[in-house]
Amino acid sequence: MILKLNLINLKLLCFVIFLFFPFFTSAENSINQKQMLKKIFESIVNIEAKIPEEARTSNTLGKFREGSGVVIDSKNILTIGYLVLEAKEITIGLFNEKKIPGKLTGYDPITGFGIVSPIIPTALKPLKIGNSDKIDIDEKLFILPSQKQGPGSEVKLVSRRPFFGWWEYYLENPIYTFPTNQSWAGSALTNIKGEILGIGSLFIRDATSPGIFSPGNMFVPVNLLKPILKDLKKYGHRKSDLKPYIGLSPIENKGKIIVSRVSIDGPSDIAGIKKNDVIVSINGNLIKSLQNFYLYLWNIGKSEALIDVIVLRDGKKIDFKVSSKDRMNYYVKNKTY
Repeated sequence: MILKLNLINLKLLCFVIFLFFPFFTSAENSINQKQMLKKIFESIVNIEAKIPEEARTSNTLGKFREGSGVVIDSKNILTIGYLVLEAKEITIGLFNEKKIPGKLTGYDPITGFGIVSPIIPTALKPLKIGNSDKIDIDEKLFILPSQKQGPGSEVKLVSRRPFFGWWEYYLENPIYTFPTNQSWAGSALTNIKGEILGIGSLFIRDATSPGIFSPGNMFVPVNLLKPILKDLKKYGHRKSDLKPYIGLSPIENKGKIIVSRVSIDGPSDIAGIKKNDVIVSINGNLIKSLQNFYLYLWNIGKSEALIDVIVLRDGKKIDFKVSSKDRMNYYVKNKTY
């Protein structure tokens, strides 16, 4: 037991030295640096979530999920939403290793952000939300997972370009960093001042440029949170700039947009669209790329609409009327939300 504790302490010490070595530049600044270091670590938490069997995402995302989060005010923690979506039980692990029960306060499927809050009164110490639109290409950035998830790392911004996800997810200007950190899920991306710039979402094989092998991570820019934060805390979801959800997974292959998956009992499934259908047009607009697909779909301007979708199946064009819905009404809601 003593040996195990010593190894844990050694691991933590190495983590601190490795991650924040750039801060330790002079003896005269050591007191301020230690205070900053302590403040940052106290704001990083571990998040565990248990998902019910009947949840829509239990098969694709798993029934037990774990990652990190960062405190953004005295009552709320920012994380990546897929960790806690449809959770029936959430546990927050603090820096002092204390575990407390949590709840899902808000989720935004458009950005992917999730807000988690302690159920019991807890003294949370937040980090400042920074400006993700002002990141210098040579600026030192830090990926900060919880202690349990793994060590943090220093990274660089290497790209800002659109991202298209097969789960009806589109970000116009996410943050791509290099090199990769294996504990990206929900991890805070900060600058040297400890300001939050983004939240970890994915591992990316070509972070620097499409098609060029350069393993890194993609972060959701924190500026996307600012206009919806009040809504997420008050209502649990955004109240403006809603997007339609049609329940299919599109992939691009040689200029064709192919349906790789149809969500069971989702709008497209109900309408009759099937896997391997090729999407020809949306509301009369020809679809030639994933960017095309999302721009025409999301520019409809509301979550619930009757959308005309023409697909190519076995050489024949078929016209479907898809009744889109608010994605939040598709997921399972439970006592934590």
